[in-house]
Amino acid sequence: MANWLTTANKKLSQLLQKAFVRDSLWMLFSKAFRAIIQMVYFMLVARSLGAENYGVFEGVKAIWAIIFPFIGLGLGEVMVQNVSRDHDQFSKEWGKALQAIFISVLISLVTLFPLTVLLFPEVNSAFIVLLLLADLIGLKLCMLAGNAFIAVDRVKQASQYGLIYSVSKFALALLLPLFPEEQRLLAWGVLYCLGSLIPAAISLLLVSQIIGRPTFSPQTLRQAELGQGFFFSLSESAATINTQVDRTMLFSLAGPIAAGVYGAGYRFIDMGFIPIFAVLGASYARFFKHGEAGIEGTIRFARKLIPVACLYGIVCGVILILFAPFVTTLLGEDFAESAQVLIWLSPILLIASLQYLAADSLTGAGFQRSRSFVQVAAAALNVGLNLYWIPRYSWQGAIWATLVSELFKLIALWLIVIVLYSRNRQT
Repeated sequence: MANWLTTANKKLSQLLQKAFVRDSLWMLFSKAFRAIIQMVYFMLVARSLGAENYGVFEGVKAIWAIIFPFIGLGLGEVMVQNVSRDHDQFSKEWGKALQAIFISVLISLVTLFPLTVLLFPEVNSAFIVLLLLADLIGLKLCMLAGNAFIAVDRVKQASQYGLIYSVSKFALALLLPLFPEEQRLLAWGVLYCLGSLIPAAISLLLVSQIIGRPTFSPQTLRQAELGQGFFFSLSESAATINTQVDRTMLFSLAGPIAAGVYGAGYRFIDMGFIPIFAVLGASYARFFKHGEAGIEGTIRFARKLIPVACLYGIVCGVILILFAPFVTTLLGEDFAESAQVLIWLSPILLIASLQYLAADSLTGAGFQRSRSFVQVAAAALNVGLNLYWIPRYSWQGAIWATLVSELFKLIALWLIVIVLYSRNRQT
């Protein structure tokens, strides 16, 4: 027994000495802590707003979520790719990414804000612009700062400083019940906006002090990199459509209550993604490094993660199903049907775990365009199915549209990986 414990302790020590394992654990701990904070503030906000107002919040936020990936023109991901291979490029890449964000936000304010007001005429325009500023500027800058730390192999700091955003949101959400019920939707818009802009300013300051200041030059925004960044943005936007557009369509086609019920159920699914995104966050720059050897390099790396992904997807799906009966107790009777949403969507964790490994294998090996095309096709399929099923089956239709489009994406991505790998082996 003593020998077994000694051997196990030795293997554990060796495992923890690996940089990838340490980075994954830091990401996991920080995301788990953030998830606990976010879940508490989500329940507080849902109870304070009620199903209808919460549905308005989810519906408007989903519009910006679809546009969100194009803010920055994908140069945040290009920064990770280039800086992970040459850290001396940081100041130049950081400056390009910041320039791209502010240019694209300005374009969004001028063009897309009026369109959103037309789409949601019954929603206070001030609430819409507050959400725009919160997500397209505040959240985007926080995420870009996280990418900056990841690009220079400081995953531990990226995970630690990422907590600032969630803690800020939680602290301001505590103030929401203090407002009169009829003013709470707009009040939440103000609090939500402040909870994004304050941590964004702190994050920018930390990057400048710890890693380096940006170098700005309009000439550095080269057409080739903008084209590469576009496919990163396109891919992320298509993925967002698969997870967000159903909430906007539910709001428009089935009403805010259906959107609120579905959105609340999906929040618990989002909790299940935390360990997945922790490992993906720690491995993202590594996929680019392995990608220097082509698709064979990224597949060798992905193979090590497949058993963990399968086990996690199955176990977490079962846990969510067992947790479903407690949803009504936590959120109130307005959200009783959210328990069914949680049960039906539970398989998505296994699907997504395997799907992201194929997707990142393509990205790391330089096949981002192929990944983008698949994700756009899946998004189009999702929208089409939602248009047909939501008017007939409300939130149940949104669930089936999501599951079908995610399965399509899983199969298509792995087929492309297998074909590229086979061709590479034959040459």
